[in-house]
Amino acid sequence: MMRLHTVPPAGPRIWNPFHCSAVYWQGRHGRLRRFITLSFFCHASLALVLAGTMLIPGCRKTYDLVKGSGKASATIKQMKVEVKKKKQKRILVNPDSPIVFAVPEIEETRLDLKEATSGEYKAGQADGAGQIGEGEGDGPAGYSSGRDGARFIFIRVRYDGGNWDYNLRNNADENMTVEFGKRSRMPVSKIPQDVTLLELGRFVIGRSPPVVYMVGSSGFRFDAREIKAVRSYLLDNRGMLLADNGGNQFHSAFMALMRQTLPEVSPVEIPDDDPIYRAPYSLHGAPPLWAHSGTRALGWKKDGRWIVFYHQGSLSDAWKDSHGGTKAESAEQAYQLGVNILSQAMSGYSEWKRSLDGKIKR
Repeated sequence: MMRLHTVPPAGPRIWNPFHCSAVYWQGRHGRLRRFITLSFFCHASLALVLAGTMLIPGCRKTYDLVKGSGKASATIKQMKVEVKKKKQKRILVNPDSPIVFAVPEIEETRLDLKEATSGEYKAGQADGAGQIGEGEGDGPAGYSSGRDGARFIFIRVRYDGGNWDYNLRNNADENMTVEFGKRSRMPVSKIPQDVTLLELGRFVIGRSPPVVYMVGSSGFRFDAREIKAVRSYLLDNRGMLLADNGGNQFHSAFMALMRQTLPEVSPVEIPDDDPIYRAPYSLHGAPPLWAHSGTRALGWKKDGRWIVFYHQGSLSDAWKDSHGGTKAESAEQAYQLGVNILSQAMSGYSEWKRSLDGKIKR
């Protein structure tokens, strides 16, 4: 007698994709679907891990000053003005005299301005070795709060729109870095680094760049998170922003950024005798260069220091390979201003970092 094989009745179809026997995982393309799904979850998990590491303090961004020898010994030339008034001459007239006297013109009071200097700071003078930075003796140029093996790195701000790398493609930042290395005798990295507005708030306290450079030639966008990050960098981490107007709509966009980042601080014209123009090079104010939005540099000062220096005439044009067609004298002044801002920002940051380290040790 022939035995017949009966097929067991099919069970209910499972539609839940989290069940291993679901319809989605079966059929001719079931293996392909499983591979694609597994690949997606692996990449998504990796992205979440990388994003999470940015929130861990040990994985935040860092920047180190160049290590120098000794303690700070340099001082900056200061201006002292003494005012001396000359006494006006008096003419005595008898009111009963028949002679009419013409009223003489009032003689102008002239002011004698006397310049007194203390601890005059000349170009190239910073320590016993005649170098920019801190220290005493013949050790390397740099800062006592720096790290051994560190090099100076030019930090550029990258943002959304605004032609953020204006003139940087023509080696403006690299040329400024090379000039700073020659004049300071510090080791430098010829490869600049970019940071976004948001990344400015991710630097470890006491290990952020003392100054960052922001340039552009058109408008740009920013949001609330970026405003918070820039403010944290400037105030909490004692940073400084060197901004440079390359023309067009950059000025209005940058001023809007500053109004929202530092609403309690108003910009002012930086006086020509300000210490930032006095050391290590003695300048008569900022060179106006192309003066896109004004001939004077603007500054935002808080707690006794400039936290933003805004040049309105495109320093980057003078720094680039062709120097923008300007005279050699103007290009040299642009380099000197850059050296002054960089060196003073780093000196102030190093002093602040030493006090910060002292508080941590106590």
